[in-house]
Amino acid sequence: MSSSYNVNYGQAYAPPGSGLGWQQSHAFASFQSVPAVQQMNQHYGAQPQMMPAPVPVEPQSMPYSSYINHMNTQIYDQQTFAMQQMQRQMAAMAAEHQRMQAGGAMYQQEPQQIAAAPTAPPAPPPQDEVAKSDTLKAEIKKMFVDELMRRLSVSGTFEITEGTVKPFGNYPADDPVADFYRKERSQDLADKPWDPEADCEYLRKAMKGLGTDEDAIIHVVATRCNAQRQRLKEMFKTMYGRDLITDIKSELSGDFREAVMACFVQPAIYDAWSVKEAIYGLGTDEQALIEIFMTRTNAQIREMKEVYTDVASPNRKASKSLLEDDIRGDTSGNFKKLLVAASQGGRYEITRERLEQAVEEVIANDKPTGMFDINYQKLVDMQKAKNDANRLFKAGEERWGTDEETFNLIFSTRDYYSLREIWTEYVKIAQRDILNSIDRETSGDYKRALRGIVMNIRCRPMYFAERLRDAMKGLGTDDKTLIRIIISRAEIDMVQIKKCFLELTKQTLWRWIKNDTSGDYKKLLQALVGKD
Repeated sequence: MSSSYNVNYGQAYAPPGSGLGWQQSHAFASFQSVPAVQQMNQHYGAQPQMMPAPVPVEPQSMPYSSYINHMNTQIYDQQTFAMQQMQRQMAAMAAEHQRMQAGGAMYQQEPQQIAAAPTAPPAPPPQDEVAKSDTLKAEIKKMFVDELMRRLSVSGTFEITEGTVKPFGNYPADDPVADFYRKERSQDLADKPWDPEADCEYLRKAMKGLGTDEDAIIHVVATRCNAQRQRLKEMFKTMYGRDLITDIKSELSGDFREAVMACFVQPAIYDAWSVKEAIYGLGTDEQALIEIFMTRTNAQIREMKEVYTDVASPNRKASKSLLEDDIRGDTSGNFKKLLVAASQGGRYEITRERLEQAVEEVIANDKPTGMFDINYQKLVDMQKAKNDANRLFKAGEERWGTDEETFNLIFSTRDYYSLREIWTEYVKIAQRDILNSIDRETSGDYKRALRGIVMNIRCRPMYFAERLRDAMKGLGTDDKTLIRIIISRAEIDMVQIKKCFLELTKQTLWRWIKNDTSGDYKKLLQALVGKD
């Protein structure tokens, strides 16, 4: 079943060692982040019709915003090169496809062939060939838009997203499961595709008899993606007539057990469970509610709502509106209204038609290049963005008191890229950043929720990096937050979160975990985030 949380759904294994995770049939090696370049072009004032050359430039920053500053010159250059490389590969593939069709043969590269291609960008097809072929350019544009829409479905933005946990492909020769099979079954799994039966035998041995092999459990849990873990639960029960989660629960304890069990929960159910814990637990964990509702896409929120009733009220009949009812019953004021609005999963989204209208061919030196970029002036209704910015100014800074209803309306309904433009226009009108106005005009949980929306939309990885830092700094550790963020983001954008964490704290996330946790719990979290 398709899930809006599953970034790997409907895709195929990449060859071992490629580092590409799962690929669609038109995935491209070394395609890192087209959108990051485009976002920077938008905020840093680059001309929408020009492709910047990958040379060092002086970074500029949006006024009063530390959440854009992290995209420094080095990242900008890397993303520009990746964009150029990806589109050259697209052009070369499309040209080859067109030539083979003309010869009466259908040719399609396999993902393995693409992943095995040299890391250096292939030579682009002749400029005249790209420029004159409308069919070829249309195909390149379609592939470009397809990739942007895929990224949009994962995180609501076009930015780069890469997880530290990827679907397990083939067994390396030194893999513990392969080693176990060599010794116990006299079978060689080296370079063989992932086998859930082999993993289940390995897990059963780790928990059978006296003592528990925690390292074996950590290895399997941290190197298999969530979809593969779901398959392991099914296979374990099929093979042994035993429930894998029940066995894990009886063998482990403490935060380590909580983290391992969380890894085996489907993302939508885990979000629903986290919301239930935030509401039904001792007191209300408002920060957890903000984190979940302000960072999920519409589809993810709707999927969470579908399962929430079964999670929060498994033994009694409850209304389908239980999630909204629980929010209303446990929160108050404008914070409650903002959460109820977010729980609808109804924020405006960028449609494919709208994106296609905004994607234009890049013109360099008055010549078409066969490459494409987003014209943000077309993606966003600029006049509406200016009007909304003016409405926010009149609802706050220009009047006595604050019109929270106007803030709620705009913050809850506008799509991410419209909000970015609204906040850019707001600076011109108010002569202060929107975060500064939020601090001046609001307070309490409502202020924290509005700030969460702004930080998430400007730079989601930095938002999570700050949440992780706050969970570990000072005396004690907020283990619930630490576990929830690491497990829920491990397959989505943990690579970017780690980069932001390093910039924020000047130390790696792996080292902070080492200094703030201990034992097998520490080993699991470190394995999930990866050592830099």
